[in-house]
Amino acid sequence: MTFSADAWAAAAPWYDAIRAHPFVTGLADGTLERKVFLRYIADDAHYLSRYARALATTAARWPEPEQAAVIARFAAGAVDAERQLHEALFAAAGASLDDAVGAVEPTPTCLAYVHTLQADAVLAPAGVALAGLLPCFRVYTEVGRELVTVLAADGGDAHPYEAWLRTYGDPAFEADTRRAESFADEQADRHPGTVAAMHDAYARATRFEWMFWDAAWRGETWPDPA
Repeated sequence: MTFSADAWAAAAPWYDAIRAHPFVTGLADGTLERKVFLRYIADDAHYLSRYARALATTAARWPEPEQAAVIARFAAGAVDAERQLHEALFAAAGASLDDAVGAVEPTPTCLAYVHTLQADAVLAPAGVALAGLLPCFRVYTEVGRELVTVLAADGGDAHPYEAWLRTYGDPAFEADTRRAESFADEQADRHPGTVAAMHDAYARATRFEWMFWDAAWRGETWPDPA
């Protein structure tokens, strides 16, 4: 079994918890409150700008030049394509993404997650850094693929979160996920001494994925000294 397949199998309980989370079930059936969804999108915008930097740093340290170029393109895509999605979602709600992001600081969970990824991108072996970045790819691929079936099941009825569902249910996004996983698999094969640390990074990031959905659901904020 490849590293990525083994790591994903080990993460199954956390993915099951993600799919059962009320944020994701509400996203699937369209009952998620709009204000909760937009709160999530604002935090996700904070996250993605930093996630892209972690990808770019990992690309700069990646030992295979052709693969490094692909990882760098993933970083650019995280900024461009997903920012366009975020802007469109806020515009549809009659609001501005820049205003929303500027008015609300990242949640504690957001910063804890992405700063962990950025630290690994700088300090850990390249394979470990990428392993921590993979759950964001895989979790969204799986959620998107499962939830996009809702659109067909609705028989053409409008779904309030259709744009989001189609973005992550796109086969092209799944293809990028598979490619990123293949790079990590190669590093695991070449550097077996790093595999344990790669599994740790992957498992930690998968837990953070659940925490990120949960932070949006709970309306997590920083504590008030008063």
